[in-house]
Amino acid sequence: MNVLNLLENWLQISNKSFSRQASVTAAEIACDCSGLINLAFEKLKLPFPYQLIRPKAVHYYASLQEIGSNKISQLNEGCLLAWRKDILPKSGDTGHVLVTAGKPTLVAKDRYSIPVFDSTKAEGGLAKRYIDLYTDEKGTIIGVKFHKSESKIKRTQIYHHSLVKTRYCFGCGLPKKVCNCGVIEPKLESPPIIILRHPGERKRTLSTVSLIKQRYPNVLVKEGELFSPLRKEHMVLLFPSDGLEHAEQSIKESDDQFYILLDATWRKAKKILHQNPWLQVLPRTSLRPASASQYLLRKVADEQSLSSVEAFAAVMQDNPLAEMLGGYMQKHIEVMGEDIYQKNYKNHLNYRT
Repeated sequence: MNVLNLLENWLQISNKSFSRQASVTAAEIACDCSGLINLAFEKLKLPFPYQLIRPKAVHYYASLQEIGSNKISQLNEGCLLAWRKDILPKSGDTGHVLVTAGKPTLVAKDRYSIPVFDSTKAEGGLAKRYIDLYTDEKGTIIGVKFHKSESKIKRTQIYHHSLVKTRYCFGCGLPKKVCNCGVIEPKLESPPIIILRHPGERKRTLSTVSLIKQRYPNVLVKEGELFSPLRKEHMVLLFPSDGLEHAEQSIKESDDQFYILLDATWRKAKKILHQNPWLQVLPRTSLRPASASQYLLRKVADEQSLSSVEAFAAVMQDNPLAEMLGGYMQKHIEVMGEDIYQKNYKNHLNYRT
């Protein structure tokens, strides 16, 4: 049974209600948005994001952000689609997740209507209805009007991916051939780090943000090149000095310190910094590792260069996260073949035999 048939069958259940405790029987279905998807994933034998027992919308979003698309042209029926709140509440909604029931239809300039299956308080639980999605001139989905009665468009990053015929694992956000499910125990704290990622880094086979999410699935990752200033106090940019004068701060100098980590190649990271003046004026801190990066399949500029996951682990003082990179690299080398690794990478500064 595919997901659309499953949801159509559940839609015929006479007693439907909205509830944080998800359950389904022949006579009753009770769920919120993530509970509905949890029930469907369980029925379809799909892995829950990050091996969580009761993943929320933010966790489905985290996986979709790694494996999915934000383009309206790639959105079809039977896709999982989600967005998240930047600041997660201690309880309640963390965002929204749903399944598309058809293809999007253009109804006005940069506005599309699409049928969906989801569960909301307004609909009293599971329902099949229409929502509006909004795009920019490049066809990137940039907003949603969740209910027809709403007057404002919710501007947010939205990602989607098909629930069938995918080479990716929903459980870890990585290609199935290098699936990393169950390697590390997730922590549900929201870490004091926000990642600003260049679009070119997303869906890279060797992206280490997917590893970070396996440990901290609540981490906020914003994608783009131009970013609105973040509304956080005591922000520190994790970035090496460029010869300019900046206020120096140390890691964990204060309990309420918040770090900004740029996930991009060195050249693109400098471009992001140049294009966002509010980042340029932040206090900075940099890392001084004792050895070269363990990111064996990407060339590093010098022995001070670290991958995003290594930098993240250093800030969080999380040794298991740092150590996970070694096993991940070894999986890729095994898939690639040791001979090819030696041939292509033996001249890299961080080459390991």
